Amino acid sequence: MMNISTLAFLDIFFSSFFSLIVNVFYACLTILLAVGILWLVDRHVFKEIDFLKEIQAGNIAAAIFAGFFLLSVCLLLSFTMR
Repeated sequence: MMNISTLAFLDIFFSSFFSLIVNVFYACLTILLAVGILWLVDRHVFKEIDFLKEIQAGNIAAAIFAGFFLLSVCLLLSFTMR
C-alpha cells in the first residue's frame, strides 16, 4: 500500500513530465514553422537573393538577417501559442 507522500510525489512527477513533453512539442513545432516561413520568404519575397548561398559564401549580413528573422518568427509563434 502506498502512502500519501508517495502518491503526491507521483502526481507531481507525472504532471511535470507531461508539461515537459508538451513544451518540447511546442518548441519543435515552432522551429519547424520558423524554418518553413524562412524558406517561403527566401523563395517568394527575396527572389533574387539566395540566403543559403550567401551564408555559405561568408556573407555575415545575410546570416544576421536570417538569424534575426528566425528569432522574431519563433517569438511571434511562441506568444501566439500561449
